[in-house]
Amino acid sequence: MTNTQLKRALTTVLGAERREEPSNSVLLDELRFLREEMAEMKKLKQEVAHLSDGLEKAYKIIHNQQLFLEKLVSKERRCNLVMTGLLEDPDEIGETDKEKVVKVLEAAGYPDAVQTENWEIKRLGRENEHRKRPLLITVENQEKRDGVLRVAKSLKNVRGSLLTIYIKKDLHPAVRKEYARLRTREREEREKPVNVGANITYDRKDRVLLRDGVVIDRYQPQFF
Repeated sequence: MTNTQLKRALTTVLGAERREEPSNSVLLDELRFLREEMAEMKKLKQEVAHLSDGLEKAYKIIHNQQLFLEKLVSKERRCNLVMTGLLEDPDEIGETDKEKVVKVLEAAGYPDAVQTENWEIKRLGRENEHRKRPLLITVENQEKRDGVLRVAKSLKNVRGSLLTIYIKKDLHPAVRKEYARLRTREREEREKPVNVGANITYDRKDRVLLRDGVVIDRYQPQFF
């Protein structure tokens, strides 16, 4: 290779290297762009954190309102009971609904003589030959209601037609719906293959659904 050819080759290589290396102004522009992007991401992160705080506060306000409404509803229903499983027509338990209620409470072991004179007993819903409408029972006071609820558990030990009779509190439809939803969610979580070996429990005191101690769902009735 002659000196002229060598010089031409070196010039070509050096020129290529110069073309591949960005100038300082380009580097500064890219650095400035990256800083602006980082500043924008930081701003967005702060906005998301602010929105999250706002949502958490809104949730707490709504949750407290829901609990307040639940307390009002519970106060209105504090003397009520719901009895299910009784036929509407006369049967071996009794001729009338009042007779049937007395017979059920006596079988459950209610400690006092059942006096229904001051009780209001009525069927809930429209007449339907395909189902037994539940009975709404309103007693004199909450103490009397709680006394009935205490002995109601004994019905699971009786035999015959009384075995299918249940007595429970009168709950707002929104509360019943939410309890049913949580029971369904608990069952579904237990059945998931991914939860094999996991401890799925419903904490009735705090009303939260837990997976290995971590909250995965909570009681959130919708009254409005």
